[in-house]
Amino acid sequence: MTRYETITSLGDNFIKLMGKGFIPTHILDWKVYYEAYLKEMEVLYKQCGKPKKTRAAGNVADDFKISERSMFSIIAFMEGS
Repeated sequence: MTRYETITSLGDNFIKLMGKGFIPTHILDWKVYYEAYLKEMEVLYKQCGKPKKTRAAGNVADDFKISERSMFSIIAFMEGS
């Protein structure tokens, strides 16, 4: 199970744990960025017929005004176990 799957499986408890300080608030931002990355991957897959991970990460980084390096770090974190 990846970290992203763990976070999503928490449901409403995720917000409660953030409110109590057990989970840092930036993890919520990272979750939003990662979900946008997954959507962008879907769109590019439908357009090109194969995954375009670097392009998807770059597009999301531009949309949210973060560096591509930060986006790749977020992807690595969310896909880790």
